[in-house]
Amino acid sequence: SALGQTQQKIETKAETPTMKPEMIEHSEEEIVLEKIKFDDDDENKVDGLTILDQTIILSLCLDVKNNNPADGLTAEQMGAYLARVLHHHDDWMVYSTALLERAWLECEKTHGRERAILQIQALVDQHANRLTVTQATMQSVEDSSPAQDRLKNLHTIVYPPRWLMLRDLAERYAKIGIVTSAAEIFEQLEMWDQVVECYRIAGKESKAEQVIRERLAEAETPRMWAALGDITKDPSYFEKALEISKGRFSDAYVALGKYNFDKGELQTAFDYFQKALKIRPLMPQIWFNLGTVSMQLHDWEMALNAFTEVVQQEPETGDAWANVAAVHMHNKHPAEAYPALMESLKYNRNNWRVWISKLYTCIDLGKYDEAVQACGILMDLRSKKNMAEKIPPLEEKCIKAIVGGALKQRANCQNDPAALQSSTRSLTRIHDLLEKLSSTTSPEPWIWETLAVFNEQVGNDRDVFDNLMKEYRALQTVSDWEKDEFQVKKVSEVVFQIARFHKQEGSRQSLTKCKLLVSGIIKKVRKVYLDDSKIPGSVDKLEKLLEELEGLVKEST
Repeated sequence: SALGQTQQKIETKAETPTMKPEMIEHSEEEIVLEKIKFDDDDENKVDGLTILDQTIILSLCLDVKNNNPADGLTAEQMGAYLARVLHHHDDWMVYSTALLERAWLECEKTHGRERAILQIQALVDQHANRLTVTQATMQSVEDSSPAQDRLKNLHTIVYPPRWLMLRDLAERYAKIGIVTSAAEIFEQLEMWDQVVECYRIAGKESKAEQVIRERLAEAETPRMWAALGDITKDPSYFEKALEISKGRFSDAYVALGKYNFDKGELQTAFDYFQKALKIRPLMPQIWFNLGTVSMQLHDWEMALNAFTEVVQQEPETGDAWANVAAVHMHNKHPAEAYPALMESLKYNRNNWRVWISKLYTCIDLGKYDEAVQACGILMDLRSKKNMAEKIPPLEEKCIKAIVGGALKQRANCQNDPAALQSSTRSLTRIHDLLEKLSSTTSPEPWIWETLAVFNEQVGNDRDVFDNLMKEYRALQTVSDWEKDEFQVKKVSEVVFQIARFHKQEGSRQSLTKCKLLVSGIIKKVRKVYLDDSKIPGSVDKLEKLLEELEGLVKEST
């Protein structure tokens, strides 16, 4: 009978072995083993578990995930539970869940990412009848488990629906650069925004435009009109999106703001960004754009409000903290700029512009120890990244401000032992900084000048004369210094200080050396001036010094 034939078919199918979900193994070229391999074979054996036990272990695995941060340690803890379950192939759904969870974990690992993506692809394909890379023959389709076996333990585990797995697979493909395959999957799910974006990333602008126009032919939506505007760079399509949405589609306002910003129409861009934020105020990137435009329009109050919104919504945005500080610095409020700079440096540790801002702020606030630290880091960054980022050298005015401020602090705390000890430590750090500056390949003359002043103030008289001589030699290396009145004046000032040391020593040899030095400077300057009336006035002072030295030399005989 028909009933008997049906019963026979069911029994025959039940006796036929069904195919379990496919496990994708590591490539032979990978350095990662499929599972832990113990030296003792007895330790490689595992005891059997019931299906209920396996589902409980999977629940414990998810409990680890839900109660711990998403980091490497959590993944390792979860992996132990999954490895235990994957030793068993008793149930289709339980085994698939363990494979999927393991694939999600391995997507974060360098050596497991390729296998993980293929594993997710295989788990997606086993729900379909079509042939794919991981389901290459019709026989594999026919041998797969029937629906009643797949659904047997569905309510004891957490397994996502197929469309959610497809979306996850497409997003992972897009993340690793396989955007065309991602676009095809998104197209199956009718996620048209992602389809267009993937084709744009792949450089298939015409294909993306074709998809958009096909969607617009079926139904006009603000999102599709805005996407068409992004591809064609035609602002009229953004306006069409606003018309259809009755002015409620914020992305169109954002796109018009960016379009006008690129054209240099800052006030128009400012207005569009404000309209977008009235509709959707929780958009930190648009607040950042509004703050940038406001700074260029010199609307500092609005810029401060905009960047404050950014750091309130996303506190880890280092650039926004830096811009908050920049506005406070412009408004001459270094005390308010300082904490914003410290927050920025938490996330922008290697940003030399932020370190320069901190240097200026610390000088204004008298925090000279931190200013010295900023100088040291800027020098290190300059030595590593100068060619790529063109980091400027430390400015003369900054170093002199640090030295002068620290020396003044020391003079004002003579009656406070604790403050005096702290000031002494600061001066030690400043001295180390100056020595580091002077050890560069071609130190500037002002570095030796600053060292000479510093050593004289702290009582290191032995080093002052050496610093002055090095400053003199550095000034002599300046191209055509004899023709520059300012440089001649600088050389004259250094020579007068050198002469002071020679006169203090008082020996004939020392005075003779100084006389020859002064005479040589005068000759070099006079040689380049044909008209005596144009000779800098500092030369006259040098000639008087020369006469004085000649007299002292005669007296010493």
